[in-house]
Amino acid sequence: MSPVLDYLIKLSVSLAFTSLFYQLFLRRLTFYNWNRLYLLKFSALSFLVPFIDINHTIETISHADSTAMFSAVPTISQIQPQVTVSQAGTPQAQFGMESWILVVLAIGSGIMLLRMLFHWYSFRRIVRKAELVSEDDIKIYHVKRNISPFSFGRSIFYNPEMHGEDELKDIILHEYIHVRQRHTLDVIWAEILCVLNWYNPFAWMIRHAIRQNLEYIADDQVLQNEVDPRDYQYLLLKVAGVPEFRIANRFNFSSLKERIIMMNKKRTPRFFLISFLFAMPLLVVLLLFFRNDIAKEKEQDPFVVFWENGGPQIYQKNIYIAGLLLEQKTGKPLANVPLNISFEDEIVKTIRTDADGYYYESLPVRKPTGKIDHKKHIYPSYNYSLSYDGDGYNPFIRTETPVFDSLFFGGFGVTFQKPNAKDALGRTDMYGVDKREFFINYKGSDNDEKAAVKEYLLTHLPPLLAEHKLKMDFLAQVRFPKNVINKFKNGYFDRKKELMGYEGETKLLLDGKPATHQEINDAFANYPYELSEDKVRKNWARLGVCKEISYLTFDLYKSPPPAAILSGNVEWVDISDFDLAKLTETPYFLDGFRQTSAAGSNLMPAKKDILRVALFKGRLARYYDPKCEKIWWVETRPENEVFERPDLALVR
Repeated sequence: MSPVLDYLIKLSVSLAFTSLFYQLFLRRLTFYNWNRLYLLKFSALSFLVPFIDINHTIETISHADSTAMFSAVPTISQIQPQVTVSQAGTPQAQFGMESWILVVLAIGSGIMLLRMLFHWYSFRRIVRKAELVSEDDIKIYHVKRNISPFSFGRSIFYNPEMHGEDELKDIILHEYIHVRQRHTLDVIWAEILCVLNWYNPFAWMIRHAIRQNLEYIADDQVLQNEVDPRDYQYLLLKVAGVPEFRIANRFNFSSLKERIIMMNKKRTPRFFLISFLFAMPLLVVLLLFFRNDIAKEKEQDPFVVFWENGGPQIYQKNIYIAGLLLEQKTGKPLANVPLNISFEDEIVKTIRTDADGYYYESLPVRKPTGKIDHKKHIYPSYNYSLSYDGDGYNPFIRTETPVFDSLFFGGFGVTFQKPNAKDALGRTDMYGVDKREFFINYKGSDNDEKAAVKEYLLTHLPPLLAEHKLKMDFLAQVRFPKNVINKFKNGYFDRKKELMGYEGETKLLLDGKPATHQEINDAFANYPYELSEDKVRKNWARLGVCKEISYLTFDLYKSPPPAAILSGNVEWVDISDFDLAKLTETPYFLDGFRQTSAAGSNLMPAKKDILRVALFKGRLARYYDPKCEKIWWVETRPENEVFERPDLALVR
């Protein structure tokens, strides 16, 4: 591999580590200035880390145990075309392929640079046409275009005709913070990062994180200046959707929902500043990952590289096929069952279960013989499939897939096999026991691995057996479920006989409020056999079990009602006399959408934003919600922007 391509791979991995650490550990913290420093310094450091070689340091401190520890961390030197069979065939062809890769990367960076220069040119055009109204410490420009307020360098731009005086005060304060803290430098660095790494999704994630965090900083500073949070948040909502200048700090940056969440979030305790210290072990892992291979045993490389259409496809080297095979009705082990392991529909090995229904095999990743055809959507599969070799049971068991960056991805299978014969209880039930947890904690030798996996599976089996027995008992005793929620023992089942959750573990909501399963059944007593997706929303805790299920007896939005039911059922209200507290007492629609907690949105409009208020009564109210005799209809947008607006002109 050429040094340039080797460096680009290391740079991409560094940016991936930087982005993932931020997303997993830092993004939800309210230490915005610390996050700013981390994103800038570590994204810049990613360009230098590939040049650091710690092999000499490792060799100085190494002994037998530490060498084994270091060797457990895979290295970039192991991820090389030399460890695989290349389709190119000759070194000269290999060189040509790498050259083409570098050419494509260079062309892409050139296009991204032109894009950045175009944004700069657009900015200069705005400056030339804008009216300079203040030249003090910070320049302020009035722009006559329909554009969102923004700042760039030491200048602030906005259209005064689009905002009131109170709004401009908060907008200018927001942009003033961007200017004072020199946020433009962060934005420019984020753009350069994507120019150089346009092909790397993690570079774009870092770019988004930098810009998002700058908005968190500005929002936080604004709210510390005694600005009403609700008014400020509605100001953000008001400018949402307005055209924006992409290279600057924008007032209506797209992650609006996240900004509002962070504004309402409690301050993170200072103790959690310790989270930033974990960035140092991250740096050490990167340096180990970029070292030269000190294991000196290439056959132990955990990854394998295949080349497809000029680019590398990286997978784990071995696939661990292990699990338990149990009888579907009784849950008893299926012993001495022959299992076929196939690749591309060809059997590569046959194994058997032991007395406990346990099977285990480790096989190398194989390169498929099929070719990629994007036009026909034909893609070769790297999967191994496991199937039952005999009569009497469903032949399919599971598929094992190699995945990069997740060496022991997925779970060991626990499969309750059904008979082939048609049976009311004939349903294959599959579970996965976390494979990664085992390999992270396993400290034994390779020779003991098979027995250790079995012990690990048997330890995790009892709760799976209990859940499977609950399902089987329900299927045997309840042939035709009648209710939306069918409580059986401590489990909740739906009309399709699927387990949804458990009593005490699964929270049930009806129209946004906690409810019992019987209250929900009563509410849907006259509904069709299966509820549509807009009537039930499930928040999954794990496979097959929900931590929360929310049911709605009304529609979050509806098409406009017939004109016949409008007459006499609409009462217009003077906004100046309207009390917002009434919206907490009576259901209401905001710009065409029903507002309710736990499902959909739950916004309370600011009175100054309300343009029209009407009270829907009688048949019209019942059209939107059969339980209601009155419903408020509130509009904060122009009439043509209100979703599914009734023809209220008929009743004015």
